[in-house]
Amino acid sequence: MRSSVRRSGFTLIELLVVIAIIAILIGLLLPAVQKVREAAARMSSQNNLKQLGLALHNYESALGRLPGMAAASGANGNSFGWSVHAQLLPYIEQENLGRGLDFNQPLFVGTFPTPSFQLNPLVQPIAATPVKTFLCPADGQSPLITTNSGGATHAATNYVVCLGSGLGGPGATSPNGIDTRFPSDGMFHYGPGYRLTDITDGTSNTLFMSQCLIGLNMTLTKSAAELTPNERGRVTGNVPGRGLYTGSTGANPGFGPSTPIVASDVSLVTSWRGTRGGSWVWGNATANGFTTALPPNSPTPDLTAHGMGWLSARSNFAGGVCVCLGDGSVRFIRNAINLNTWRGMATRAGGEVLNDF
Repeated sequence: MRSSVRRSGFTLIELLVVIAIIAILIGLLLPAVQKVREAAARMSSQNNLKQLGLALHNYESALGRLPGMAAASGANGNSFGWSVHAQLLPYIEQENLGRGLDFNQPLFVGTFPTPSFQLNPLVQPIAATPVKTFLCPADGQSPLITTNSGGATHAATNYVVCLGSGLGGPGATSPNGIDTRFPSDGMFHYGPGYRLTDITDGTSNTLFMSQCLIGLNMTLTKSAAELTPNERGRVTGNVPGRGLYTGSTGANPGFGPSTPIVASDVSLVTSWRGTRGGSWVWGNATANGFTTALPPNSPTPDLTAHGMGWLSARSNFAGGVCVCLGDGSVRFIRNAINLNTWRGMATRAGGEVLNDF
């Protein structure tokens, strides 16, 4: 007798069950993969900040003080000088790039704001060179910006120096912004850099650098309510008729009073510049500075007036930003940090008693 073996395949129901199981497994796996990727990007970003913190210490050890946002020679030096980042190039293994910069020469030439005003042609090739240590791998935005003052292409940065608490004016709680042409309560401004011994609050309590999101490289014309969450973190609005209080009891005595910027002024802005983080070579507040007037990743967009204003620390990391402190350590600061603590961390000699951060 011959016996026959009957072979059967998967039934439709069995196939659908297998597909459903695979879909469930993929659904469980993807969030885990995304968390691993974010953790790796965060570690890389913290490593960049660690290198920059060490570079600041080595700079101070070699030259006796930290780098300032250096004013170059010439009529444009006061607001169009070199950045802290540019001065740190030899200390982050970018000596070859740094050799092409002469800090005794003007960064910008021509007369502002006429068409003759432009980035110094001698600097243009270097200014357009992205530096890996200045870029956060979690950002995803193009690092090349073409919409800065003076034209030309600038390579951007995700790491910004601390300009202070952002508190100005006659009231100690008025977040009116910072004008980098004058000393603030923070670590960096146009002018000579501070020494580590100028920090009386303790280097482990004092912010040196944090993060920002690179701008959109375009100007948006819309109301603040129409901005997407991504746009809010990458643009800066210029508030008409506002500024930093500079009267006799304000941050910059002798320069006359200006109406301070307040949060409600966001409703006055209909034009938003996409140049945040827009240059590692130019020592401009919106390009590579931040204050702690508003909390990390604030839902309020950055606002300025006549080069003054508030500029928040921001990142694509869930829940907070990475920072470098004055002792060279790197921390992750949550968005929900107590605002007074956050502001106190930005001062070098404010005497604040800080809660745990």
